[in-house]
Amino acid sequence: MNLCKWLWRHCVNFLYNNYPCVAIYSSVGAVVTAYLHYQLRIHSFDLMYWKDMAETFAQEIDGFQLSLLLCIFLINAIFVFILLSVYLRPAMEREDSELTLLEIKDRYARYILLRLIARLDRIQSRLSARRKFLSLRHYARAHGSMAKAVAVFRKDARKLILPNESEIMLPVEDIYHVAEDDERHLRRAGYYKLLIDTSDETVKGLFNPK
Repeated sequence: MNLCKWLWRHCVNFLYNNYPCVAIYSSVGAVVTAYLHYQLRIHSFDLMYWKDMAETFAQEIDGFQLSLLLCIFLINAIFVFILLSVYLRPAMEREDSELTLLEIKDRYARYILLRLIARLDRIQSRLSARRKFLSLRHYARAHGSMAKAVAVFRKDARKLILPNESEIMLPVEDIYHVAEDDERHLRRAGYYKLLIDTSDETVKGLFNPK
């Protein structure tokens, strides 16, 4: 069971990080398959026909010409791979190294706020699902879960308000670290569509509510 979850998680992460390449290669494969199917239905060119054509081509072309064609194809394949790897990556992966301190702090603040909202929302959803069978024990458990979620938020929010000396000496990416898996889950769940205020005043107000 754990192996299945591990494989599923890695497949999802691979598709999320490489979806432009997967889409292009899948489209090329679909076009080639459609062309072969069209030739088979209209002209009755089956796989044996293409095999004979390849053998005829191999007999008519000499080794130097074939090597030259393969080199040209290899150069083009490498060039296309570089283009896909550099320009078709998700925007977040390309821009991480270019973020300013303000942008890094804003991303971190948005992440911890949305993570808190998501956790409280899940607790509320569980209570709503059991509303016909709720007891004092359910409310106590929900209160404890909410308190833990708020405590985690306060622990992380302190870095934005009062970073200690040891944290100041660390790279800014380590201080305001965002778990990419959690961030992706929040995006897929739609929480990043919420319009929230990530200013220092909002974080301070939640960190020290009056």
